[in-house]
Amino acid sequence: MASYLVTGGSGDIGRAIVTELLAAGHSVICQYFKADVESLKGSMSGDVTFWQCDLTRLDTRPAFLEDIDGLIYAAGTESFGLVQDFTAEEIDQQYQLHLKGLIQLVQWLVPVLCRKQYGRIVVISSIWGETGASMESVYSAMKAAQIGFVKSMAKELALSGVTVNAITPGVVRGRMTDQLDVDALLEDIPQGELVEVDEIAYLVSYLLHKRAQHMTGQVLRLNAGWLI
Repeated sequence: MASYLVTGGSGDIGRAIVTELLAAGHSVICQYFKADVESLKGSMSGDVTFWQCDLTRLDTRPAFLEDIDGLIYAAGTESFGLVQDFTAEEIDQQYQLHLKGLIQLVQWLVPVLCRKQYGRIVVISSIWGETGASMESVYSAMKAAQIGFVKSMAKELALSGVTVNAITPGVVRGRMTDQLDVDALLEDIPQGELVEVDEIAYLVSYLLHKRAQHMTGQVLRLNAGWLI
């Protein structure tokens, strides 16, 4: 079994991923920021430890990275509004959370994985990173940047035994969905259903498997036929 760092572990998708990994016997470091850690502990069982960290302010390399076999970057937050209405601070926060935090953790982790000649990096991006979304231009830009980073790192690490992939979910059932007009969206989705967080967690577990060793630099779409 392996050891993985899951960022955004207190979110709907992150929790599902942590639960899936623990059920498979892996050890997990679950990163959270403002969540109630006691609630998190009560909802997870297995070899899990918790890392309270603001990913927009990564200053010090955590020592536990020396024992990590991979990173699942599921941290993120939606941002709605016209592009001209965003403040510089709001744009910077989106950049720090979705992109700079990802790059920083990968920078710190890559030397460890390269020494092992094995590792997995999975980024939970978004359908909007591929297509763009009106009223979510800043968020879409950051998610598109994640995909570009994934493809580049997959090439950079191709000979190291480290795979790098992205998953781009469509509309996912969860707290973020509460802000949307779901009924209107479902009319445009061919399968007419929301994506479940367990489906994302299952794809993550596949990408971590030894039989996925040649799956790298890929963007796995999970969107009920919304983007084909």
